[in-house]
Amino acid sequence: MDQFLSVEEATNTVYTCLEGFTGWKFLKSQRCLKKKINNLELCIDFYTSKWNRSHEYVGLNAEFNIVYKKLGKLPVQNKVAYYEYHPKSGDDTYWFDISTKNKLTTVIEVLECEIQNTALRLADQIENDLENAIRILLDDHFEEYHVKLEFISDILGVDAIMPRVNAIVKSLSDDERQQILDYRNGKRTKQWMFNPTDLKFIVDNNLVD
Repeated sequence: MDQFLSVEEATNTVYTCLEGFTGWKFLKSQRCLKKKINNLELCIDFYTSKWNRSHEYVGLNAEFNIVYKKLGKLPVQNKVAYYEYHPKSGDDTYWFDISTKNKLTTVIEVLECEIQNTALRLADQIENDLENAIRILLDDHFEEYHVKLEFISDILGVDAIMPRVNAIVKSLSDDERQQILDYRNGKRTKQWMFNPTDLKFIVDNNLVD
């Protein structure tokens, strides 16, 4: 019979196994694995369900984040890309179920595979050739990793992002174009006008007519 686990036992096993697998340092206070490469911080942050109850249910998921503190001190400024680790199938596609020993083992295997193909692969690419790694993000994983244009531009230059910029500008609705005019006239009525977003970056740098 499969054995149910306590919340602490299940989650700590995930952290310990993945710390050993990645070789990244686990920061208990931040509940994340972290690796620094020059000006970049690569982090795998873990989240747990508020419904967790020892020996009944334990749910966990994770997110791979790229932090570039050159763009600011706050996460809204310096979090420049992210990739979410969620179950790809099953009844729940938000939380990985690690309630029992067997389920825990399966989830760790899934996470190791995902992390190998995302965080670890990208870390190797960055260490070998930063500019080429960022170009791969731009060309092949832009939407998948939710990459910020400001970050790409800072590493590769404005010319490198112009095909993406042109595609974004071309897809703007009439309402969004009116919002841009309002923004340039001093109005601040939409969320994108306050926080660093690709559209705000495009408009602030006069990359759209």
